[in-house]
Formats: sequence, C-alpha cells, structure tokens
Amino acid sequence: MTRQEKFSPEVTGETRDRLTDSRADAFGGNLHVGYWMDEHDEASAAQATDHLTDLVAERLEVVPGERVLDVGSGTGRPAVRIATARDVHVTGVTLSEYQVRLAEARPEAGQGQGRADFQLADAMWLPFDDASFDAAYAIESLVHMENPAAALGEIARVLRPGGRFVVGEWYLLDSLTGDAAEAMEDLSRGFHVHFVPTIEEFYEEMDRAGLKIEIFHDIGANIRRSFRLVDDLLPASVMRLGGEIAEQLTVCGEIYRRFGQIPQISYALFTAVRH
Repeated sequence: MTRQEKFSPEVTGETRDRLTDSRADAFGGNLHVGYWMDEHDEASAAQATDHLTDLVAERLEVVPGERVLDVGSGTGRPAVRIATARDVHVTGVTLSEYQVRLAEARPEAGQGQGRADFQLADAMWLPFDDASFDAAYAIESLVHMENPAAALGEIARVLRPGGRFVVGEWYLLDSLTGDAAEAMEDLSRGFHVHFVPTIEEFYEEMDRAGLKIEIFHDIGANIRRSFRLVDDLLPASVMRLGGEIAEQLTVCGEIYRRFGQIPQISYALFTAVRH
C-alpha cells in the first residue's frame, strides 16, 4: 500500500463515528484535549478535559439565564457541563448526525435554563437570528472549517454586541517544513483540517469578522499529555473492532501521534469580544 493510498480517501462514515467513540473513551467523554497544571498533576483524562471545559466556561463570563452557542459540540459533554454549572442554555451545532444523537441522549439535553440542545448545522451558515446569543465558544472546531472567515463572520453575526467568544485551538508558532509539513498534510487530509493559523492570522481573521481578541494564552505545555492518551487506549479499540475499521483507526492514531510531535504546533486559549 502506497502512502497516498494509505491516507486516502478521507476518514468518513463508520470510521469517523468509531473515531468519535475511541477519542471520547480516551478523553474522558470529551473530544478535546485535556489541561494539566504541570507534569506532577495526577488528574485523570476526564478531569483534565473537563478542566479545559471549565476554563472556557470561566472566560465566557455568562450569568444565569443567558444563551450560549457551542460551535462544534461533539459528544455534548462540554455543552451540558457549562449549561448546568452556569445555569445557562447552550445550543450546540455539529456536522455529525452521530454526534447529535450522542448529545441528545444525555439526560441534561433539552430546552430551558441549565440545559443544552443540539442541532445539525454548519457554522458557515448558522440557522439563528442576528444577536441571538450572549456568548459563544469553539473548542478545536475552527481548524475544521473550510471557510473560517465565513464561520467567524457567522459567529459574530449571531453574537450580541459585547458578547464574548472563547476559543481553544491549535495554532502555528512557525512555518512547517520537511517531516512536520508532511505530518500536517496527513492530518489535513484525514481529519478535514483546513485552518491552522499563526497568532498574527488569528488576530487578523478575528478582527476582520468584528471580533476583537482581548486575552490570548498559550497553553501548549499544559495539553501535550493528551497525545499519550491516544497511544495508551487506541490499541484496545483496534483489537475490539478488528477488520478494515481497525486498520483505519490505526492509521488515524499514527497521524494524531505525529501531529503531537510537531514542535511548531501549540495550543491557544483566547477570548474575543463582539464589536
């Protein structure tokens, strides 16, 4: 099997759904990375990934009764955690029907204060009225946007003036060459990654959309342990599933591992405000 055959076509269908399950297993029910205080932090995967969700929630600065948009809601765990902890209503959107079903099965799902609902929707064409949300957040979803400028414009449109947009996302410290560029190419092809910007590009794109970044923190050192979770738990998923799906998962795990070793990649947690 050639390298091109191995990493094409893109991960879709049942493999994508199994990836959702496998990553949720590795990351304590979440699909995003964990946050550890330092190398001595003994938090579990679930505690560390929930910790990142809590950091996002703190930066939203919402009050009970407000409406929050989750752009790329995954399994729904972050949305219901924020909704119940902050006594707000969270609406999550995702392009995955499978993820919508997972999220809607949660007991905290539904309408009303302290609950979360979930919809199949594209962030580049959000089905909501102007200024209909008090705050929004996106955890590792902007990188998947084919047209990030359109998505950011839509997020800004549905936010009220002064509303906060909190982002947890990968970004580039420097340009990529050689093996690093090849690893990014494989990630882009396999996981629909279209937008991994520099810090300057983040500021430019946000400003162009009408979102002003006020706080920008690099937390790359706090999330690196997340890659080890995949290495530890993926083999069990592969053995359980077997067949072609197992082969695809193995390839995906290798792509993710190589991505985690790129020194020019880091992770930002930042807050922008709607002009």
